[in-house]
Amino acid sequence: MNKIKNKKSTLLSIIGMVFIGIIGLTGCSFATNDEAKNDTEPKEVVNPNVVTEPDQGASEPYFGEWIINQVQAYGIGTYSREDAESLIGKTLIFTAIKASYFGDQPSAIEKVAINPIYTETIISESDFVEQNRIPFDLLGIKAPITEINVSDSNGHVATFFIKDDNTLIITGGGTYFELIRKGTKNQ
Repeated sequence: MNKIKNKKSTLLSIIGMVFIGIIGLTGCSFATNDEAKNDTEPKEVVNPNVVTEPDQGASEPYFGEWIINQVQAYGIGTYSREDAESLIGKTLIFTAIKASYFGDQPSAIEKVAINPIYTETIISESDFVEQNRIPFDLLGIKAPITEINVSDSNGHVATFFIKDDNTLIITGGGTYFELIRKGTKNQ
């Protein structure tokens, strides 16, 4: 009789732990879904490597429309010279609510990310050369450089570097392109 009582007690304890575990996991699941919903909101970078919610009136210096002005350097990648040159004159946009895709295929430029997330990193010349296998002098930039990685809920959207207020360097398909701000004298 004592054995049956102990088995019932053990069984009730196990059922109780499973029940509590299910409730706990369900609660975590709801929190994770809420967090996922919050991750799709527009964000802006305030400090390097820290992504925060945007101030409605704030604007990043790289926000705006950009024209692909020229091929800055060819690396080892997927773009042919013809592919790269076909992109010259195309417009890209980077704002708090949308961003142009730019990747390993020229057709990526046709896609637009909604509610992009911008992550800013300061990179030294040696780290840049190690990661990209392209020296700064080929790109006309000086160290350190600010790298902006753009992503959305589907993943990577684009990577570009801030050369100055009116010039960005964007990379895709192993090729580096100079972007100039739409409406500047150089355009």
